[in-house]
Amino acid sequence: MSEISRIVLRLKKAYEKDIGRTPSHEELKKFEEFCEDRNLTDLEAWFCPEDWFYVDVLKLLNPDDVVFDVGAGDLRFAIIASQMVKKVYAVEINPTILGRALTVVGYDLPSNVIPICADAWSLQLPSDVTVITCLMIHRARSFPREWLSKRIIYTRREGIFVVENGKLKEVYYDDEIQN
Repeated sequence: MSEISRIVLRLKKAYEKDIGRTPSHEELKKFEEFCEDRNLTDLEAWFCPEDWFYVDVLKLLNPDDVVFDVGAGDLRFAIIASQMVKKVYAVEINPTILGRALTVVGYDLPSNVIPICADAWSLQLPSDVTVITCLMIHRARSFPREWLSKRIIYTRREGIFVVENGKLKEVYYDDEIQN
């Protein structure tokens, strides 16, 4: 098992352990206030790893890509992608999700993964970004206009979508992505 596989397994186990516990009333109240303060739907800040898309999305990345991963959650996708691309900016708005992930990963965080705790929609896109990934099937907001000059790969329940130069270029369903 590779080092990256071991890190991802630790993240998966930590997530599974965490979802086995019911949040306290105080935790839920703070979460609601957090979402309200940032004008988020509850699902936009709630983390559920949508790892069934990972393999197919990874096939759409190139070795020279610099990825801006929106909704990075517990960093699983960013860490896996870091093996295949030049750099990953892993942007997660929920500090508790990102904080737990960084605690689990610790010093094993790949050097080309840059975790950022912020609302991706309010950040200036780093100048070296070549592709934006958004693997949140529950995303409620539209992509900022300045992102449309980049390649955007995003997911919905229906599949994987690729936008280039502001136009929907390709849509992939289930097993349509070829090696």
